[in-house]
Amino acid sequence: MTSSSDIARLRASPGTASLTKWGWVFALGVGYLITGFVALGSVALATVASVVLVGVMMIVAGVAETINAFQVKTWGKFLLCALLGALYFGCALHRRGACDI
Repeated sequence: MTSSSDIARLRASPGTASLTKWGWVFALGVGYLITGFVALGSVALATVASVVLVGVMMIVAGVAETINAFQVKTWGKFLLCALLGALYFGCALHRRGACDI
């Protein structure tokens, strides 16, 4: 007869968790393949999309780095984090063509 502790141990086994995640990883891989073939069909559109994606990610990183600057304890780390945040944000704006330097 199976006790409740045996059922709990079976549910907590690492092998069952990896089986359920495998399907999601496979679906993600199929999605990447489809996106790659679409990108091969329109290289110019894929280039524009990747530039916009990198620009948005740099803006998010700049904002996060600036917020982090106000959470550090020393002036040296504050200045470094604030400078990095400003550089991320500035490079993202330059990359997106928002400022003509």
